[in-house]
Amino acid sequence: MEEKKLMQEKKKHHPIRFILYVLFSVCIISFVVIESVIIYYGHRKVEESPEIIIILGARLYGSAPSPSLEERLDKGYDYLMKHENAIAVVSGGKGKGEDISEAAAMKDYLIKKGIKAEIILAEDDSINTFQNIIYSKKMIEENLPDFDLENEKIGIVTNDYHVFRGVMMARRFGLQAEGIPAKTPPTTLVKGYLREYFGVLKYIFLDRE
Repeated sequence: MEEKKLMQEKKKHHPIRFILYVLFSVCIISFVVIESVIIYYGHRKVEESPEIIIILGARLYGSAPSPSLEERLDKGYDYLMKHENAIAVVSGGKGKGEDISEAAAMKDYLIKKGIKAEIILAEDDSINTFQNIIYSKKMIEENLPDFDLENEKIGIVTNDYHVFRGVMMARRFGLQAEGIPAKTPPTTLVKGYLREYFGVLKYIFLDRE
């Protein structure tokens, strides 16, 4: 009698175990696939030379760029030095614990390194990657009306783990985006790649204009 009850209990819980197993398998597979794409995009070489680059904002410590943001800015600086006719849009509003907007700090950083102020457009209203792209596009349309947004390439400068999502968002809004990956500081490498997995899922299922 006792054995019969145990068998019934096992049968009762079998569908639940199966569902949990399927969900776990889906999560593992999706993680591997998404991380593989993130890594691929983060290590692609720039195939063209966009006339406009968008440097995506990241955390400030007061008014000083975080290590991740410094890497993005240094990559943008190198690009601007090699492409004299290029224009940069620095994008990022003022977040919690920040004394000024990320865009203002980014512009100041580039100017101090020798980049001319007139080739830097500062978009200081966005609070996330989604808005970075939307507001930067509007700024380009307003300030550079002769630029052919539909056909000309635009470079998205960000840390390597973040390139895939940045490029996909830009393409979603009609920009011919090309990723320009910057290094990720060792202290945020693991956290950055893990967090980006959830960022991509959010982009796919939740982010709307």
